[in-house]
Amino acid sequence: MAQTIAIGEGAPLRTPVHRLRAPESEDVSLGLIKRWRDGPALRETPVLVVHGSTLGAALFDLPVSGYSMLSELADGGRAAYAIDVRGYGLSLNGSVMDAPPDANPPFATLEQAVLDIGAAVDFIRERENVEAISLLGSSWGTITTALYASRHPQLVSRLVLYAPLYADRNEVWLDRIADASDRSRLHRRFGAYRLVTLAELTGRWDADLGGGDPTVYREPHIAEAIFAALSAGDPRARSYDPPALRVPNGALVDLVRVFNGQPLYDPARLTMPTLVIRGSGDTTATDRDARQLLARISSPDKAYCVVSPGSHFLCVERSRPELYDRIRSFLEASGRELSENEMKR
Repeated sequence: MAQTIAIGEGAPLRTPVHRLRAPESEDVSLGLIKRWRDGPALRETPVLVVHGSTLGAALFDLPVSGYSMLSELADGGRAAYAIDVRGYGLSLNGSVMDAPPDANPPFATLEQAVLDIGAAVDFIRERENVEAISLLGSSWGTITTALYASRHPQLVSRLVLYAPLYADRNEVWLDRIADASDRSRLHRRFGAYRLVTLAELTGRWDADLGGGDPTVYREPHIAEAIFAALSAGDPRARSYDPPALRVPNGALVDLVRVFNGQPLYDPARLTMPTLVIRGSGDTTATDRDARQLLARISSPDKAYCVVSPGSHFLCVERSRPELYDRIRSFLEASGRELSENEMKR
């Protein structure tokens, strides 16, 4: 049953949750959020949004006015979806995530995420009766979506890589997650999943600001709103002291490789129109990494856009309206080339 939430003028937006079976899994089901506006037939290509390594799909559909990327994309006349990869949010189920974290190796691997994306793409194509959809990946999600798009270019009409991670050595991140004796490997303390508190979420956000004033970037209490929205998807969150989210660690295996300068996909296989976009102050998805990625994407229709001010959490910061506008403009530009200069105007 669709939940109706009135936002702005015109017909209300609807937000059902669809359930899919996780491929090659016996006990995990995937949650897929959909936003669309009632009224005339949808005229734009559907889009699927894929999250990063820590915060799931709820980050793109916060129950706070002006903070739903999915709503903004749906306002453009399209069906906007967001998936929780297995182990995250609406897909936080199954024996691995219910067991103690040290009972299993890091969960939700790159290949499993690509399978989950594929299941969502197939579902959307059939439901919306289209041959191809647009993909939008965020952070680790730029790796998973780009890998999927490189293998199935005929199914991806346009690709957005927001806060992209490609192959840039990042010593700060290696200090956080790599094994001190072998920085090419994930630290042995990481089991299937980790617990993330509000304080850790806020600290991680502040660390990406490079010492800048957090109030320049984000509005008061938005970190608390994000944590509350994500906690609602984890039935165990309030059982910990302090409350904490269970977050899979499979993505961290990929991040160790990326932050050692090892690419996990071939950008030359990205032949569809592609937008690379990041916040100007993002110290995780760096300008150097974004530029080397852009240079290696083979599509003749590609652009790089920088939004200022903005950190790795740009999608929920004060500058988010510009991010939403840039993405929407790119997705609506089918049939014509969108140059880097045009994106920067």
